[in-house]
Amino acid sequence: MAAALAMGVSAPALASELGGGVYPNGAEGFSGAAMPPPGTYLLGYLQHYEADRFNGPDGEAGLLPNFRVRSDAAIVRMVHMTPVKILGATWGMQAIVPVVKLKVGAAGLGDETTGLGDITIDPILLGWHFQNGVHVSAGVDINLPLGAYDRRKLSNISRNYLNFEPVVALAYYGKKGFSLDVKVMYDINTRNNQAVFTPFNPTGASYRSGNELHADIAVGQQIGKWKLGASGYVYKQTTKDQVSDPTAQAFIERMRGFKGQVIGVGPTASYQAGKVQLIGTWQHEFHAENRPQGDKFWLKAIIPIGR
Repeated sequence: MAAALAMGVSAPALASELGGGVYPNGAEGFSGAAMPPPGTYLLGYLQHYEADRFNGPDGEAGLLPNFRVRSDAAIVRMVHMTPVKILGATWGMQAIVPVVKLKVGAAGLGDETTGLGDITIDPILLGWHFQNGVHVSAGVDINLPLGAYDRRKLSNISRNYLNFEPVVALAYYGKKGFSLDVKVMYDINTRNNQAVFTPFNPTGASYRSGNELHADIAVGQQIGKWKLGASGYVYKQTTKDQVSDPTAQAFIERMRGFKGQVIGVGPTASYQAGKVQLIGTWQHEFHAENRPQGDKFWLKAIIPIGR
């Protein structure tokens, strides 16, 4: 399917105190920055993430001794685009539902959780299409804290707080098969009033994760039914974490506000099977600070199911 789909995919990460985020970086590579024609589309994602190191504020490994995380997610996303025009753009909407198995261990502690993750909705997706192969889309994803959460566990698959994520995406699809997809997001996090009990926050004091700027990027070349290229992401936390306990906040300040960053990149390929687009991706992380550093694997299908 030549048309693409731009907005977000909700998936779990670790609790904020342990360096995570609402959005699973790298979810949107090929076909990730332009809205499709009017109709209804089913997108399915399978994701595996693994990391055996949690980096400190200078990128050094070992902030959490014997750290290990394994995550498997199956995500269903429904997108409906209408023929209605708003500001010259096609108007659409979406909902995203993840199911996740997450296993986390560190410093001799560990646990595992399987269940429903937080649900994402976006009632106003806007897509502009230009004749020179340029496409622009925008929206605001709203991440609802409806997933499994237990403040006594490390392996939470819910954030337990409301999140607003403005999104702007740009795509270029050349006549000779070259493609570029760029999706930029800014996460605005609200406060978690029942934060996870951790060695850094032993009282579980209310916690507000800092805001986050991040982008998914993919470049590719179409060769028949195949498209080959690379995809990746850049993530940078722009404001520091805040916790209501003074002792815990003092530790966060020593960790430079627990502000995280990471870069991930790797090969990606897609195959057009009739109307269905299949995409496979591997992304390796590096330059991580105050968060895990590992590898991510994706399988994605884009299926038009009706007008």
